[in-house]
Amino acid sequence: MAFTSDDDQSDRAGTNTAILLVVGTGGFTHAAPVLELGRILSARGHRVALATHQGQEKWIEGTSFGFLTSVYTMGPPMDPETEAAHYLQMQNSDIRKSYRDYFRPKFNVDAFWASDYSFLKDICEAFKPDMIVADFFVDSAVRDIKCQAGIPITTVWPQMPYAMVGASYIPGLPGFQVDALTSEYASLWTRIRAAFRPLRAVSAVIPYLRFIREMRRKAGVNYTLPILKKPDYLVLVNSFWGLETPKDLPPLVAPIGPILAEEFEPLSGPLEAFFANHRRMMYVSFGTHIQVASHDLEKFVGAFSALLQEGLVDGIVWAANDVQRKLFDRDQTLRYGNIKICDILDNRDRSWFFTPFAPQRAILARRETVLFVTHGGGSSVNEATFHETPMLSIGFFFDQLLNGLRIQEAGVGLALDKANFSENEILEKSRVLLRDENGTIAQDVRRMGHIAQISARKKEFGADLIEEVLYDHRFSLVPPGATAGKSGHRRRPMHLQTADARMSAWKAQNWDLTSLAVASAAVVGYLSWTMVDALRTRT
Repeated sequence: MAFTSDDDQSDRAGTNTAILLVVGTGGFTHAAPVLELGRILSARGHRVALATHQGQEKWIEGTSFGFLTSVYTMGPPMDPETEAAHYLQMQNSDIRKSYRDYFRPKFNVDAFWASDYSFLKDICEAFKPDMIVADFFVDSAVRDIKCQAGIPITTVWPQMPYAMVGASYIPGLPGFQVDALTSEYASLWTRIRAAFRPLRAVSAVIPYLRFIREMRRKAGVNYTLPILKKPDYLVLVNSFWGLETPKDLPPLVAPIGPILAEEFEPLSGPLEAFFANHRRMMYVSFGTHIQVASHDLEKFVGAFSALLQEGLVDGIVWAANDVQRKLFDRDQTLRYGNIKICDILDNRDRSWFFTPFAPQRAILARRETVLFVTHGGGSSVNEATFHETPMLSIGFFFDQLLNGLRIQEAGVGLALDKANFSENEILEKSRVLLRDENGTIAQDVRRMGHIAQISARKKEFGADLIEEVLYDHRFSLVPPGATAGKSGHRRRPMHLQTADARMSAWKAQNWDLTSLAVASAAVVGYLSWTMVDALRTRT
């Protein structure tokens, strides 16, 4: 009979392992998937703690986050004025027009590295994590902790990581596709533009790199994190094949989304009553940080009132915070219905319901919701796809633009160009989605819904991978007192890392063999020619 020590048993149960979740700037939508993974890991017996910015502790109020053993703060978040200016700057930027404007908001976000890095060093000293699971906004800070303390890390991305794990058939730099997701139907000119975009961005990237280098130097960090084609740490992606473009991935990168909680807030009160009196509802939400300009709001309101007039929808729920509501022209009269904007904003018309907050998943899960007008954020697209709701998307920055391409490619929606759209385009594209004359949209929405619902189970696989990397690291370290190797350092490479990541390109790409083959062929050719020439001379 084999006997297992108490220490071994506790290791297998996870009770001797500590996992630190790290979420910096970016909002709760970035915290939610990290916390959901933490919930699963806690249920498996691991001690799980959270590190986040001051004031963001409110995210975990209530019993649903009781699995956290402790909460650490990493310093203040963006102040409200800076945050508002930051998101407005991103909203007004356009990568097709100016790389400098597109990159400028990144300075605001990456400036948090100094504070996050400093606090994380102290937090890791106090909590002593065996693994860090972090949102991608703190990618650099946790990579530095990995380099200096040897703690394995996992980063969670809303899409495939930028500038990493590219493919020859995906034009341009990974994560920065503008015109086409793949080369399959892209024109030669589209592919040429995509190939040259990184060169056009050089003038914007150089000041950014100088800023990062100076910030790191002031913090006493005198090395630069390498740009990796493949990560040397675990990367989990909160998306899934079907939205994400399928491609070959190294074992340390895995799409495990949509990472969604098993339960969500239900409809209640006036909103529930509003749903009870309508059969074909449109839900409108442009997220927390987007502030649609007044002249564009006029286009949306005009198109939506026409849809109501035509009977394609009979009710509209619009989630708009106080800042957004102030951008409506309250005295404007709707083209259809002979009512003023102030009447619909104050919910005095039975067809409109405005609210500063809406339980989004509960709305998308209702069969009465027949169209979702969205900014195309990763969480919104995941939830709409999961709950089988078609989308009309207008992306404003970063992954929102790519998501517009993705939902069109998947057949679950259509997209608007924020720089150039009209009221008539909103109306026509909404009609296409709502009428669905040949039924293919409904078919694709159901197809992608089933794929998303199946893929949502992969969050358990994501937790499996975290545990794999954690235990591989723990039992690959040189033990204290060993005669060979430095204690605390790895004695063997990561089990999920492909060997080429540890080799020179010369060897990994077999350039040495190719060179030898070419040289050998040249020698054989030369000798053959010499022999033939000699024979010819004799004759």
